[in-house]
Amino acid sequence: MNTTEAIAALDHISRQATTNFGNLSYNALNKKPSADKWSIAQCLDHLIVSNRTYYPQFEEVIQGKHANSFYQNIRFLSRSMGSWLIKKTGADRSGKMKNPAAFTPAQGNIPATIVNDFLLHQEEMKSYYLKMQHVDLHNTVLSSPASGIITYSLFDLLDILCGHEQRHINQALEVLHNQS
Repeated sequence: MNTTEAIAALDHISRQATTNFGNLSYNALNKKPSADKWSIAQCLDHLIVSNRTYYPQFEEVIQGKHANSFYQNIRFLSRSMGSWLIKKTGADRSGKMKNPAAFTPAQGNIPATIVNDFLLHQEEMKSYYLKMQHVDLHNTVLSSPASGIITYSLFDLLDILCGHEQRHINQALEVLHNQS
């Protein structure tokens, strides 16, 4: 996914969040379908938490300080991992995947400002994507903040992040529809 497509995806997700969750009460945002399931607020918080783990790498790329590591230069691995994660963490929620500890949302109630916080976060993400418009997305390879051995191109990462966001917006929509 290129940066223009990624920005369009973020805009779409932001509109979904505003339309569906923007007017919800604190209680509705924090209501969990069950003790082991996330609330709408936790879904949004998880996206903020997980996306921000990439900011240091984005900064390195933007500043021209990024150099692919040994693992990042093994193209077969990064291509394979990128393709697998695009499928595994995308919008289709039929396949479950355990959340890495580094990406865990807040476990208590989250302030009612979470929707606005998420929208501001989306603007931060778009700002990073705009700054990376002229980067070689296919040959710039980043590592997962969860494990440095997991690598993928920046091109694939944009797809992973947008698909992951849509996945959790869909999860939050399921929570919303089950509240009725």
